[in-house]
Amino acid sequence: MFWHPVTGALLAWEPTAYSALALGAAAVSVLVAARIWEHRNERGSVLFIGLLLAAAGWAGSYGVQLGFSTCGSQLLWQQIGVAIGGSIPTLWVVFAFVYAGRDRWLTPAVRVALFLEPVVFAALVFVNPGGFVWESLTLADTTVGPALEPVFGVGMYAHFAYAYTAILTGLGALFYVFARNPTVYRTQAALLMTGAIVPMGVNVAYALGLSWGPFPGLDPTPFSFVLTGGLVGIAFFRFDLLVRAPVARRHVLEQTGDGLLVFDTDGRVVDANAVARQVVDTPAVVGRTPSVLFDTGDGDETGLADLDGRTVSATVGGREESYDLQHVTLRDSSDRQIGDVLSFRNVTGRDRYEQRLKVTQRVLRHNLRNDLSVIRARAEQLTRDGHDEAETVVETTERLVDLSNKTRLVTHLDGRRDGDCVPVDVSRQLDSLAERIREGYPEATVDCVTPAGLQASLPDPAVLSIPVENLVENAIVHSNETEPRVRVTAERVGPSVCLRIADDGPAIPEMELATLESGTEEPLCHGSSIGLWLAQWSVGTAGGSLEFETGDNGNVVTVRLPAAD
Repeated sequence: MFWHPVTGALLAWEPTAYSALALGAAAVSVLVAARIWEHRNERGSVLFIGLLLAAAGWAGSYGVQLGFSTCGSQLLWQQIGVAIGGSIPTLWVVFAFVYAGRDRWLTPAVRVALFLEPVVFAALVFVNPGGFVWESLTLADTTVGPALEPVFGVGMYAHFAYAYTAILTGLGALFYVFARNPTVYRTQAALLMTGAIVPMGVNVAYALGLSWGPFPGLDPTPFSFVLTGGLVGIAFFRFDLLVRAPVARRHVLEQTGDGLLVFDTDGRVVDANAVARQVVDTPAVVGRTPSVLFDTGDGDETGLADLDGRTVSATVGGREESYDLQHVTLRDSSDRQIGDVLSFRNVTGRDRYEQRLKVTQRVLRHNLRNDLSVIRARAEQLTRDGHDEAETVVETTERLVDLSNKTRLVTHLDGRRDGDCVPVDVSRQLDSLAERIREGYPEATVDCVTPAGLQASLPDPAVLSIPVENLVENAIVHSNETEPRVRVTAERVGPSVCLRIADDGPAIPEMELATLESGTEEPLCHGSSIGLWLAQWSVGTAGGSLEFETGDNGNVVTVRLPAAD
């Protein structure tokens, strides 16, 4: 017996086999929704739970309706079921866009318009003004018992048009996921699309007035939800639907500070975050293979396993950065390979520290030891012979003090690397620097030609003075001329401040330049001082660069630093 909420009468209810089938479809949807509720904090889960409960409400109402034998009793449950089912297209399209990570298109105005349609439709279903939704509803005898036979009105056809458009739009969003993502997301998307296509297909047949198969004279749509619930259950329990959704993957890709490349089982890139795109320097990275992205130059095919443990350098965000590559194979719950991930771990700080440590150790071990030997030898000579060697001792000691000061600048540079940039007056800095160098080296001629108002964008003024001072001093100290000449010029070239330090000394030794280019010091290949290293480190701190032109008639070192806008 059922109590009629309008008339208050108790009505006889005799469920049929089709009632049981519809109620079974509702039960499947409710059970899946209950399990998904445990993950209600996942993105899109509430929408999907609402979608499943709407399908359960429609199927359950239809199952109850088919157990009654009068037009009035069936009409109420028909209205309840159709009103609840009218929300399914809206819930579906919104969920599909959220799942695919395209919910930015669902502006507040769009969401209001989408959810307003099922509310208005539900009201019209119960009121049915002037036969707007149903022109008529008559009770007809079918092979499975009495069932309402509707004649649709304009309002129902308008709802059909909206519903099919919304469902097809949602399918389009899922197809994008299917086409652009690794295997596990393709499987999820395929199951979701199938779970939507089947109910829509049978509903189209019903709307066209077809009566076929095991559903003579009935609306087959609610029965099809048993397949939908089953497919969703497979997607959720077998392929981590919602827990491992594409939008979650996209969030992880973009929020991680390191680079990530995602490959499918064919070894082709299916996704990449911004850092990875800059490292491989290929905006159109999707579809590329490791051999294309990491050309070793030896002609051999480069696999992901070959890249594991390799360190690469690239300009990211205007700065030279170093990254360790790590390869990981993605597997599903059945241990099947579904793709690969190549991560780029930023190790710039580690490499920079190791480089500076090696150079500093070499300087302290080699140069300091040699100069201390000179001091000791000269001091011993003074003691034995009584000759005045004080000047040599003083000069050597001054070199040690200067070396110590330069070594301390290494820490200063590291502390300024991540600071905010400020405009630095290039002309004022260079004029002050030139005056200081002239006082220290009165025999040398240092000319500065800089335009007024030229500014560089630097984290610290020392980033400008350190490289110029060391390059000028190197030119003076290593010059063969009695009166060395160094000319410093500056100009704005595009987005950079271009400084040129030209001298008349001998060519910078190839070993010095090779050491700088390799980025490391070796026992048989090292520089003679720390000056060039300080110049390179300080310029690199600001995202600039050094260029060397050497020759028998002198050298030209070009320093490029970011210009202040």
